[in-house]
Amino acid sequence: MTHGRLASASRWRLLFLAVQGTAGLALFSALGHILPHRAFAATAIAQGVIVIAQSIGDFGLSQAAVTVLPARIAAAPADGDELIAGAARAYLGATCVGLLLTGAIAAFVPSAAAGPVAVSALGAAAAIVVAGADGLLRSRGEFRRPLALMASSELAGFAGLPVAITTHSALATCAAVGGGMALGSLPAAITLVRFIALRPQAPLGPFVRAGVPLGLSQVFISLATRADTLLAGLVSGLVAGATFEGCWRIYQLSQYVAGGVASAAAPFIADALGGGRPYDALRILRAMSLRLLMLGIAGGGILYLGRTPIADLLAGTLGTQVARALPALAIVSPLQALSLAAYYTLIGRDGQRRLVLAAIIAGAVVNLALAAPLGRELGGRGIVIGCACGQAATALLLLAAALPFVRRTRRDASQHAASADVPPGLARPLR
Repeated sequence: MTHGRLASASRWRLLFLAVQGTAGLALFSALGHILPHRAFAATAIAQGVIVIAQSIGDFGLSQAAVTVLPARIAAAPADGDELIAGAARAYLGATCVGLLLTGAIAAFVPSAAAGPVAVSALGAAAAIVVAGADGLLRSRGEFRRPLALMASSELAGFAGLPVAITTHSALATCAAVGGGMALGSLPAAITLVRFIALRPQAPLGPFVRAGVPLGLSQVFISLATRADTLLAGLVSGLVAGATFEGCWRIYQLSQYVAGGVASAAAPFIADALGGGRPYDALRILRAMSLRLLMLGIAGGGILYLGRTPIADLLAGTLGTQVARALPALAIVSPLQALSLAAYYTLIGRDGQRRLVLAAIIAGAVVNLALAAPLGRELGGRGIVIGCACGQAATALLLLAAALPFVRRTRRDASQHAASADVPPGLARPLR
């Protein structure tokens, strides 16, 4: 986890998220142009549920893998294999939770989407397995192999396209997508099993306890974002739910690059802090924050100015509805991108994760308080506006929570530089 490897890690992480985001959106878009209107709406909700089940079922383990594990391994290298093996065992339990959760959610979606959601359970489980292998490999400084594991699962999901063409059925299409993803995730599952073999009896407790606040955060992140797919379907109908899902997928494409920069830098920041190198952590954080802000501005501008052709191309029969709702998310894009620096820095510190959870809960409350009434009045567009307000609230609170931590780390960096007799020109922390 040396600073010199950060550029290479960032490139691989950006490529990972570019392939993941492009593959998911390409499948979503292709189905939007193949399936009839209501069949696509049901399929879109099912695709959203896969992400919701993966996010909640994972219960913060992915974030813990790339922030908590590097810091703990840097502090106690001899315990590395045991920590990794325990984390891999935790992911097997999370996979089972993802399967059960998908089935439970099927009872709360519009009836036309219940069957497609239920048969998507394998896709949710596959997503958790891939996330587990990805997080654990990155915690060890390996960024290339996760790309191959993710691509194997994502591309296998395209098995749903020929089924959609021949059947025009949402149920058959979702079954093929989920089954394909499950088969494609087998290399990731083998990776997890090999990690477990390092220490078959490794305890789950240390890793799971670190992930609990992050897991609760994931629940409220879903309530502030992806759960709006279900909320829109319940409040305003099937098409409104699919409209939100289309908006969110397009918006996420603009955020994938920012997420790649932040998540690639996260293990390096955690390693620097865990290894007692606060100046290195600050230097990485400064560079990351500047890049995130620039990416957020660029992504929001493109999304706003190009919303109509982008929506027509990527949302198929829902293009008009999606284009009308996208501006709200485009406006919050710069703030949301910048807040990722605060998020990934804070979740790696044992005393700071409760602040992250509080900020995310506040965003979820704002979203749910606004989305339901606005959804009844404005349909899918109202749900998107509520979601954007919740995103803005969380981002502002995360940035406010990060400021005291940055000040303390800056002070530590100055003291560390002075005690180590570092030349003044190299010892200047963030200004």
